[in-house]
Amino acid sequence: MFGSVKKKVDETIGTNDIETEIGKNTIIKGEISGSSNIRIDGVIEGSINITGDVVIGECGRINGDITAKNLIVSGQVNGNAAIDACLKICSSGQLIGDVRVGSFKIEDGGVFKGRSEMAVKAAEQTLDFGND
Repeated sequence: MFGSVKKKVDETIGTNDIETEIGKNTIIKGEISGSSNIRIDGVIEGSINITGDVVIGECGRINGDITAKNLIVSGQVNGNAAIDACLKICSSGQLIGDVRVGSFKIEDGGVFKGRSEMAVKAAEQTLDFGND
């Protein structure tokens, strides 16, 4: 049952190898940093700085800033996010804070309150609109 749900989430933005899982009965106060992918179903009171992907499960709650390659939010995040590639807020997810992202997806029912800034792709910076 959980394998199929996890696989579906993993295929969304490429989080195939979740190395670290924080369970729903776990509370961590402090900074988390690393280079692998992480799934959080518990509570984090502090910042997350991961060069891999971060998945926040439906029971997950984060009170702090997140820096990662990709971020999927099915739970709650209260903090800013700097995401190199894709930020996805699922239908059960909520993110309150400012975000800087490569791409941004919000499913119906997902909540985002804050400011968003998307990276400008190199091709978009050199567009010629023929206004000579």
